[in-house]
Amino acid sequence: MGTLDAKKMAGYCLMLGPIIALVAYFIQPGGVLGIGGTPDPTDSAEVIKVISSNSTLGIITSLLVPIGLITLISGLMYFVQSMQGGNGYALARTGLPFAFVSVIGWTITTGFSLSIATGVSESPVMAQAFFGINIPATALFGVGGILIALGASTREELNSTLSLGAALAATVVFITAFIVPFVPDQANTINIVTGLCFIIYTIWSIIIGRGMIKG
Repeated sequence: MGTLDAKKMAGYCLMLGPIIALVAYFIQPGGVLGIGGTPDPTDSAEVIKVISSNSTLGIITSLLVPIGLITLISGLMYFVQSMQGGNGYALARTGLPFAFVSVIGWTITTGFSLSIATGVSESPVMAQAFFGINIPATALFGVGGILIALGASTREELNSTLSLGAALAATVVFITAFIVPFVPDQANTINIVTGLCFIIYTIWSIIIGRGMIKG
């Protein structure tokens, strides 16, 4: 077996990671596509019912989301490190821990949904914790996404317009995280907005990854 090229491997991570996470995010029970229904996130019993009624899908997506996110982070870590000594490194390096911690938060929330989907627990606390942790995790990803994309926008070898678009999408994600706690009944609508922003960020990540593989 030949030696794997770290740069190309990181490129594949940047391409595959966000796709896996995004698809799982959209199709999870009660998610953006409303599979199984669109439960009120403030109604724990309703949330538990939707996840339990679609247990197979709930289990699969609860496992795929963290796999995709950690794969993405792996690629981002290499990408940011590759900027060292050049433009944008300080911004991107500052943003990386925010993105890293956000993935930890989201991974924890998928553990809660997995517990519900498998029938191990139907405690309302699980659904409440899922909602509560998801908000700061989303805000942290927004901050990290803004800084990493802004850092990338200063690089001559990268598409600055696309990077600025990714930074704008991350800004919207950050803002929505502050809106949801004040209007939790509108969380489902806001999830659609953040889902669209994640699509933009995914496209940016794929293009960055593709360039790393070719390079």
